[in-house]
Amino acid sequence: MTSAVGPRPLADLEQDALAQVEEEMARRARGARPWTPSEYVDRIEQVHVRYNHRRQWLRLHEQEAAA
Repeated sequence: MTSAVGPRPLADLEQDALAQVEEEMARRARGARPWTPSEYVDRIEQVHVRYNHRRQWLRLHEQEAAA
């Protein structure tokens, strides 16, 4: 029997994405070409930007639906 699970909060999804960046950083550190600190920071920033855009989109569309 499976239980119905609602959508996960956006903050949880963002944390999962950040954890994936951390995992990739660790994997690359063991390889021939590890990320530079600026590459790592860029990847983290990309995650935050992506989720901030999503939050703005959701706010905009919630307002449209309420109108």
